[in-house]
Amino acid sequence: MILKCEDSITGILTALFDAFVYKNCMQQPYEDSISIEIGEHSNIMLFAREIEIKTDEEKAAKTVYAIQSKLGFSVYQTVFYALCHFDPDRATTVLGYLVRAFSKGSQIREYLADPYVIRVMELSRKVGNECQKLQGFTRFWDTGRFLLAEIEPKCDALPVMQEHFTDRFPNENFIIFDKKRKYALVHPAYKSCFFVAGIEMDEKEAAFSEVFGKTEASMPKDRYEEMWRAYFSTMAIDERFSEKCQNTLLPKWYRKHMLEFS
Repeated sequence: MILKCEDSITGILTALFDAFVYKNCMQQPYEDSISIEIGEHSNIMLFAREIEIKTDEEKAAKTVYAIQSKLGFSVYQTVFYALCHFDPDRATTVLGYLVRAFSKGSQIREYLADPYVIRVMELSRKVGNECQKLQGFTRFWDTGRFLLAEIEPKCDALPVMQEHFTDRFPNENFIIFDKKRKYALVHPAYKSCFFVAGIEMDEKEAAFSEVFGKTEASMPKDRYEEMWRAYFSTMAIDERFSEKCQNTLLPKWYRKHMLEFS
């Protein structure tokens, strides 16, 4: 059986809910016979039953509640991070992980010999490592009405990083735009953040004018940008420069939207 869902966290959580419904209706013992395909990704399988899953926020919320209440927040965080990875088979992997988790309990992470468990742990770790770096490497600039940052992460980093930046800048209007997936995290000052999907970078001012007000036509050059560039260049010790060390601590693909490397 193949369940097809949209490429979003809510869509995948909905598919996980329906997957357990179909699993519980099976008369024979479950043998990982259900797979979940995300978005355009598709594997052709002969005689397989395909079911389109419609995204349902209520089902997604029930899935989250079941994981948190029965397995604990730590397991939920591991699953959530794994779903933010770019692996096309992540939903099927998480399904296999949860089937075992609901059977074994919150100690599921100790069963590292199981391929589903070790794979989910690996996906979660990679997402966590990338987001931890992005929290330090994300650069904002002032547009006049809000702070704006661009990122192009490998994984879907915005759902993971939203709590960090909301806690750090509660009094700021800011937008973090994922150019790769073409959606943004929007945070009005002192309010809850939300996501806006399906926009291009050159449409950002028109898209968010109702939230933050109209941006001024021409803004003076940000002097803090020049100060940061000057600090970055003058504080460097040329005699101790190591390109290998710099590439290890700060891989080049992170630098595309970093002010000091632009």
